[in-house]
Amino acid sequence: MKYLVCNLKANKIKEDLITYEKGISTIKTIPDIELIICPSTPFLYLFQSSKYSLGSQDISQFDLGPYTGETTAEQLHSLNVKYSLVGHSERRNLLKEDEQTIITKIKKSYHSHIQPIYFIGETGDKKEIINETLKQQIINIIDEVPDYKRPKMIIVYEPIWAIGTGVVPTNNDIEIRIKNIKRIIEENYNLKLPVLYGGSVNEDNINELIKIDELDGFVLGESSKEYSEVEYIYQKIQKNI
Repeated sequence: MKYLVCNLKANKIKEDLITYEKGISTIKTIPDIELIICPSTPFLYLFQSSKYSLGSQDISQFDLGPYTGETTAEQLHSLNVKYSLVGHSERRNLLKEDEQTIITKIKKSYHSHIQPIYFIGETGDKKEIINETLKQQIINIIDEVPDYKRPKMIIVYEPIWAIGTGVVPTNNDIEIRIKNIKRIIEENYNLKLPVLYGGSVNEDNINELIKIDELDGFVLGESSKEYSEVEYIYQKIQKNI
C-alpha cells in the first residue's frame, strides 16, 4: 500500500474548498494508493466522498466535555475521519506541543478508531544528531502505545528545514533516513510500519522522489492546494507501482 496525504493547512475558504473537493473527487483512484485529504476542521463535513479518505490536521487531547475550542476524537470519528496528523513540526513549534501531548493525542485517536499519522524530523544536518533525534522521537512515542495498537501507526519523515522552503534532501539522504527509521522500528518493536516523506514535495521533484524504493508514500503541503497538482503526483505514484 502507498499513501498520498494532502495537508491543506489553514488554506482556502468554504467556496474554494467546495470547488477543490469536486476536483479531488474526479481523480481516478486505485485501491493500492490511499489518497487522504486533510482540510481545516470546520470544513471536514464538505469532504465525504468515497473517492478518498478523510484526515484531520489535529485531534484533541481531551474527551467530549467542557473544553472550549477543542475537537475531540469522537467528534472527528462522527464525521468519517479515518486518519489524523499528529506531531507536525508547526504544532510542535508554534503551539508548543510536547511529547506528552502528542502521546495523549495518539491514544485518543486509537480510542475512536482513527489512525495516527505521526511526524518526525530534525532541524540540523549533522548525521549523528539526526539519527539520535529520529530515534528518540520514535521510541519516546511508540513505547507509550499498547502493543496491539502499534501496527496502525503511520510515520512521516519530514526534515523541518525542508518544510515550505523548496529545498529537498537528496534521494540518497532520504533513503538513508527511511532505512534507519524502519530499522529502529523493526529492531525495537518487531514491526514494519509505513514510512512516508514530507517536505516541499511537488510536481517538479516527484519524478526523482518516487525512485526511492523504501518510501511508502508522501505528504503534500503547499502542493496540495491545487487538485490538478495532487492528481499529477497521484498518477506518477501509480505509474511507479
